[in-house]
This record gives sequence, structure tokens and C-alpha cells, in this order.
Amino acid sequence: MLQPPSLLAPWPIGPKHPCAKCGEFVAGIPVGGLCADCTQRVRRRAARIARWVAMGTTLPLAVYVAWTLPHDKTARLVGAAAVLIWYVLTSLIARRVAWEWMK
Repeated sequence: MLQPPSLLAPWPIGPKHPCAKCGEFVAGIPVGGLCADCTQRVRRRAARIARWVAMGTTLPLAVYVAWTLPHDKTARLVGAAAVLIWYVLTSLIARRVAWEWMK
């Protein structure tokens, strides 16, 4: 199971190491880790990128589904559910990829 990227102790323990982004020495982070401020900044930026990627891939899918599916109510509901699931999964995957790429 993957641990959260900003798993810091509630109190400063251990030796101080520099943050990989800003270079500030912070106690309790591993070598090459990020401080709390940089972690929050990278997480926000990764979420923003993930939203754009998810919208950019979901919009063509929604147009395709709306154009090709029959006008049956059940087919439209299944298509809408598939598009929604696509958006959520793409957003989660893109957020994780962006996080790993930017940290």
C-alpha cells in the first residue's frame, strides 16, 4: 500500500534534511523528500493538471458517446455513467502521474 506523500510526524524528529524543491532544512522528512509547503504546492498543481487532462479526454468521449449511441433512454444512461466513470478514473490517474513527475 502506498503511503501518503506528505507523511510527516506531528513533532519534528530525527535529523534535518533539505527539501528537494526549495532547499529549506526540515526535520522529519526523508532525504530527497518535500517540505509541507512544497508538498501542498505540488499537490495543488497536480490536481489542476489532472482536471485539464480529464476534461480534455472526457469531452471527446462524451461527444462520441452522444453521437453513436441509440436514442434509447437506457443506452443514454449507461453512456453517461461510462463518461462519468471515465472522468473520475482519468483524473485520479493523471493526478498520480503528475504528482510523481513533478516531485
